[in-house]
Amino acid sequence: MYVTAIVPAHNEAGNIKRAVRALKKQVDKVIVVCDRCDDDTYQRAQQAGARAFETVQNEGRKAGALNQALENYVDWQQPDQYLFICDADTVITEDWIEHAKRVIAQGDYDAVGSVFYGTANRNKLIEFCQQLEWYRYANQVRRSKKVFVLTGTASLIRAETLQKVRQQIGTFYREDSITEDFALTLDLKAAGAKMISPLSCYCTTEIMPTWRLLYLQRRRWYLGALQQVTRRRWDKMMLPYVFQQLMLLISVFAFLGLIVFTAYLMLENLMIFSLLWFVIGVIFATERVVTIWDQDFQAKFFALMMLPELMYSLFLQLAYLGALLQLLQGSTGTWNHLNTDQSKEA
Repeated sequence: MYVTAIVPAHNEAGNIKRAVRALKKQVDKVIVVCDRCDDDTYQRAQQAGARAFETVQNEGRKAGALNQALENYVDWQQPDQYLFICDADTVITEDWIEHAKRVIAQGDYDAVGSVFYGTANRNKLIEFCQQLEWYRYANQVRRSKKVFVLTGTASLIRAETLQKVRQQIGTFYREDSITEDFALTLDLKAAGAKMISPLSCYCTTEIMPTWRLLYLQRRRWYLGALQQVTRRRWDKMMLPYVFQQLMLLISVFAFLGLIVFTAYLMLENLMIFSLLWFVIGVIFATERVVTIWDQDFQAKFFALMMLPELMYSLFLQLAYLGALLQLLQGSTGTWNHLNTDQSKEA
């Protein structure tokens, strides 16, 4: 198996050397796509041993940058080639590719995705909540053994399968999508790709350090999903995604309705103790703790408090409403890049 890594990068001077050096230990070739950089990402990528290039008149954001790399810098004549798409701020395990190769050999998979976790920072409430969220997502992947989204943070895709996508839709990545990894997942599934996200292939990625950046990130994610669900034909492959959006919409309005109703009861002094709702609350608290049981005591205690994570869930639902409003207004969405600190890398 020949593995070519493609790293899209926008002002990633603080991360790119570390990312390239780590990848070169596991893959055969590293291509860094410098998209509209006004720092020295290009120079640092070359210094680390990557094949770097700058995009030309790219209007398609990350998807457009990846398309230019795939169209112009990948040797499609290379036999048994897999393409490893990885963000510059992602840290994969030292044996990620080795595990992926083993999984592919056992199941003849066309794509292997990552299970990802947040960085280890717990200095803020927002960081703690994101950590637990990603940990629960990993557990969900383990239980369901299904790939809902082939994450753009780090995924390995068979070159021949990507070519099938290009033949079907005329390009590799849809440049009109604000969430290119989600759109590619749907296109790969439509092309008959067999994919998996094993727990052995995991990585860590940067989490949003502020509530504003988190809101913008999740609003973009939600908008991208809504756009794909509303633009595509609802066939058998799409039904789980349609159902997910329907349930999410119901849960958002149900949660907001609960808050309004509870506030009304408190203002009217109508709150009474209910054994039924007390038991439901205990069950909910137990579920919060059990789903992160492998974490340390601090994490378990944080989950048991419930209120911080309930407020976090409310915040994410507000981001969903923001995405829904953008969809109704016909907005294409915006990409808000998290700039890296160049001092992180010597």
